[in-house]
Amino acid sequence: TAETIPGALWIPESGYISDPKLSTHNVMVAAKAKGADFLYNAEVADILKKQGRTAGVKLGDGNEIEAPVVVNVAGPHSYLINQMAGVEDLMKIKTRPMKQEVAHVPAPEGINWERDGVITSDGDIGCYSRPEVGNNFLIGSEDPECDPQLWVDNPDDYDTNFTDQFKCMVMREGMRVKDLTVPNQYKGVVELYDCSDDWLPIYDKSDLPGFYLAIGTSGNQYKNAPVAGVMMAELIDACEKGRDHDTDPLQFYMKYMRRHLNVGFFSRNREINTDSSFSVIG
Repeated sequence: TAETIPGALWIPESGYISDPKLSTHNVMVAAKAKGADFLYNAEVADILKKQGRTAGVKLGDGNEIEAPVVVNVAGPHSYLINQMAGVEDLMKIKTRPMKQEVAHVPAPEGINWERDGVITSDGDIGCYSRPEVGNNFLIGSEDPECDPQLWVDNPDDYDTNFTDQFKCMVMREGMRVKDLTVPNQYKGVVELYDCSDDWLPIYDKSDLPGFYLAIGTSGNQYKNAPVAGVMMAELIDACEKGRDHDTDPLQFYMKYMRRHLNVGFFSRNREINTDSSFSVIG
């Protein structure tokens, strides 16, 4: 392995969700219990407008869903939805999709990583990793300069094959994990981030009344989704009641941390935050 590490941070409250699909399904079931409806395999073709504000969405099959409030949570497609709404050019911070690879490799013989492993973030090797079911490692990039940034023009049509980055990430992780090897057959995930210009999310109103933004999550907001949803609901309620969030930003109370958060930090019109890591770390 590499040189001795002088120290590290241990965060026992941290963790990971090993089945994101199941966790998302659980949220869906909870939402349905509160009266939410879901529509699948439906393409948004346009954002409807009436009298200067949002009026709903038009679907690819021609059907229209009327709504006084529409929230853009389209992930890697967020910039396309913003273009439909006519708000993208009015935003200082914009979003675009970026291809990402996550390697799935077996743990070395003699290591029970599924039982004993932890999620790690290692800036020196530019990788994060966590245990996966079946005594495997999941290894992803923390976007160091040596990893190319693969921007995608069309989130519905991009190369879903692994590149040499797979091998490079596993080799770097091998500097920390003795006997970790690169498998002959690559397994894992090739998907897209919805990246903002400074890799920090946009939780905000837009210049089209009734159209709101929860986008640019840049690979680092998944576990924040529940609290982000509560925050967005409060933001939407305040704006629909007349609050000018641009000049008087909402102060969201975080009940578990017992402190307020200035939601203006996530503004679409902020200056690029130079304190950002400009990576999945946020």
